[in-house]
Amino acid sequence: MPIHHANGIFEVTITPQEQSQAASGGLPSASYRLEKIFSGPLSGKAVGTMLSLGTPKPGSAAAYVALDQFTGFLDGKQGGFVLVHRGIMAKDGSTELDIAIATDSGSGQLAGIAGSLKIDVREGKHYYELTYTLP
Repeated sequence: MPIHHANGIFEVTITPQEQSQAASGGLPSASYRLEKIFSGPLSGKAVGTMLSLGTPKPGSAAAYVALDQFTGFLDGKQGGFVLVHRGIMAKDGSTELDIAIATDSGSGQLAGIAGSLKIDVREGKHYYELTYTLP
């Protein structure tokens, strides 16, 4: 299968749902509702949930997991898929971020999609690069 790339921009709205203070010696936790609007070859909306531990700022450790369900168009094909996020931030500010398309989550003309998403935040704007295959 050929590998495809889609690059564009998205807007994200993060709405706090529940927050808890840190347990003795632990990190604070929170849950959030996510809404993203994608533009470019990937155009549509993703809605999801994020769970986090810690405070994402220099000098602090933090981690999050999230699930987004995208619906819309990818390179002219209509359908949807699920994105699975895993993010870690070390106290020195270094980060790890892995975002994958969940196996067998594709629907419509995107059935069978597989791949990963990279996010780059520059000057307050969110950019994506989706690398994917379709049968």
